[in-house]
Amino acid sequence: MAAVTSRSRIEVRAARPGEGKRIAALWRELWILHEGWGGYASSHDDRVFDRLALRLDEDARVRADYPVLGRHVHLVATVNGEIAGQVEGWFDRHGFDPVTPATCEVRSLVVSSLMRKVGVGEALLDALAKVARDLARGARVVLVAEVLEPNPAHTFYARMGFSPISWSAFVSSRFRASAGSEFSARRARPGDALAIAMLEGPLAERRRAAGDARFDLPHAVDATLVGAIAAHLGRSIRDPLDPTEIVTVDPQGAVRGTASFGATSLDPPFSPTRRAVLARFAVDPAIPPSMLIAPLVELAAELARSAGAPGIELVDLSAPHTPLFRATISVGARPWSRIVQREAE
Repeated sequence: MAAVTSRSRIEVRAARPGEGKRIAALWRELWILHEGWGGYASSHDDRVFDRLALRLDEDARVRADYPVLGRHVHLVATVNGEIAGQVEGWFDRHGFDPVTPATCEVRSLVVSSLMRKVGVGEALLDALAKVARDLARGARVVLVAEVLEPNPAHTFYARMGFSPISWSAFVSSRFRASAGSEFSARRARPGDALAIAMLEGPLAERRRAAGDARFDLPHAVDATLVGAIAAHLGRSIRDPLDPTEIVTVDPQGAVRGTASFGATSLDPPFSPTRRAVLARFAVDPAIPPSMLIAPLVELAAELARSAGAPGIELVDLSAPHTPLFRATISVGARPWSRIVQREAE
């Protein structure tokens, strides 16, 4: 391999057929690192990565030298003609207001351990930002990335202008709350729609206070919003993997907190397992979160066990020094990751 220096030539482009094996090797390198940082286990079966290489080659043929397919972006970087890194992006909108920017989620950013510190990661992010701006057609767009807490890439993202906007924790699905709490949790019902709509305001304000630009500002609570939430809550749940809303209620049955639960199957190159997520924590600001979070997590743990998930990611949390985050730690959760964001300039 040619020597890699600060003057090496870096090119970022779409992947091409025949490069799947090298890109799959990068994925393997990344997934094994994630496993070492406490993330989900990676497969160590060569056949899994051989199949991944074939899928990457077929994907490159379909894209025909264009990095965008639907809302998915895939870019590779070469140094002196050799594959040195890759990144994926997922372009989406999480809000309806015209002022809410589009989001491009940075996924699977990896640079070969043999080709670091020459600007490959920066070049990949800059190219992804340009593609995202093109997809946004002149509208504002932000890049966001999830970084596991032990991942040393925090320094890299900070240097690239990213700032943390949201945090997550991880708790075992064996969790059970201590007895004696006056609050309890249950699945949400259509009759809870107004209370849930009222809690959307504090959630939106908390996100914006943290600098999270991905979501809308607080909406006025009106009959249309309440009706839409009620219709969503009225649908039937037939599968343990179906998303569901859960609520914490006080002794009088009034809704004081809510969160969204969902579970999915992780695909290779992860080892086969289920991932459970509890998101969109919205709690009554008049009640300490420590009183409301444990019942939500206990019910989520029950749902996670039914779905076959070993643990639950508690996501969309405020900063570690805040009462909401401390409430998740008090139930035995450990810090898991954070979301970092920057403008796609």
